[in-house]
Amino acid sequence: MKSKLGLFQLYCIVMQAQFGSAIISIAHSVSEKSGPGGWVSCLLGGAANSLFIYMLWRLMMSAGERNVFQFLMQRLGGFGGRIILTLSILLYVLILYIILSGWLYTTELWAYPRTPEWFLLLTLFGVCIYLALQPFRVYARFAVFCTLFMPLFIVLSGYMLKDWNPYHLLPIFEAGPLSILDGAFVALWGLTGAEIMLILPGYFTNADRVKVLRTAMYASWTTTFFYAFCVFSSMALFGKEMIVFIREPLLYQMKAISLNVIERFDLIVLSIWILFILTSFYSYFMLIVSSISAMLKKQQEAYKPITYICGSVLYIICLYQLTAEQLDQLQTMTNRFAPLLTFGFIACMLLLVWLAELKNKLGGK
Repeated sequence: MKSKLGLFQLYCIVMQAQFGSAIISIAHSVSEKSGPGGWVSCLLGGAANSLFIYMLWRLMMSAGERNVFQFLMQRLGGFGGRIILTLSILLYVLILYIILSGWLYTTELWAYPRTPEWFLLLTLFGVCIYLALQPFRVYARFAVFCTLFMPLFIVLSGYMLKDWNPYHLLPIFEAGPLSILDGAFVALWGLTGAEIMLILPGYFTNADRVKVLRTAMYASWTTTFFYAFCVFSSMALFGKEMIVFIREPLLYQMKAISLNVIERFDLIVLSIWILFILTSFYSYFMLIVSSISAMLKKQQEAYKPITYICGSVLYIICLYQLTAEQLDQLQTMTNRFAPLLTFGFIACMLLLVWLAELKNKLGGK
């Protein structure tokens, strides 16, 4: 019997899965597509992500005490279930690789140029594997702890608005509606991670279904607000001509803050950012491990041998690092296709589950 979690813990888990990996660079990525209307693209992406949250909630509520991957294996059978889970795992591995590659590139550029990549990755993997092997309530508490640091991004970004230029934000729809929508796809990439809900059904079997949906929606909307505000503040400071050349606008904003006691706020933000990278990494790592465990018909979400093997294989994969140009090309491709593939996989899961239930009802008659 799984120990139950509270709704506030659900709020923090979903928010931490989405928030983090994109916060440093999302202003550059979205504004490159949408110009001064980048913050509008973030809001549109958040609205579209609400539909995704609803789809995840439907799957979550259908699974009962099992996680959704175990539920799919039971409903779809060994062959069908393994096909869709294998495709999902490949997508999760790609997203995890991009998250860690972006983190390594930014960290080495801004803070630790002489620290070996293998050591940074080993530290991150070690903490993540430790959390994965603990009861899930341990990670839930860690997610609540990380959430306490999120307002810092709003406070520091808001502080820098003292130097803003309102004309940088006008005209809002200068890029055109298609470019605004293109930017919304980039924002959707930043909002990925809510799939962590697929392993949570057993922790909320006694909770009110509507409250679970409402809490997950609130978490997604909170992350959307953070992203939209950071894009708004970066555009107000740098303008459309400059921001397309700045890969990490938020860090440049933080670097400009200078107080008598603290000189380099960007280094403080980078240190805190590691927490959010860890929570994003943990979310996808658990999705991969839980999927493989379900395919092998294990009851544990993080079966210990599978956890160690997955951690070792992913560590070796992540040691291969792309150049900045290659990473940008991969990121550009993923911005467009990853949200569509993620939506497609979840929609496919819902449809297959519905068809399997329909078949059972007709067979029963």
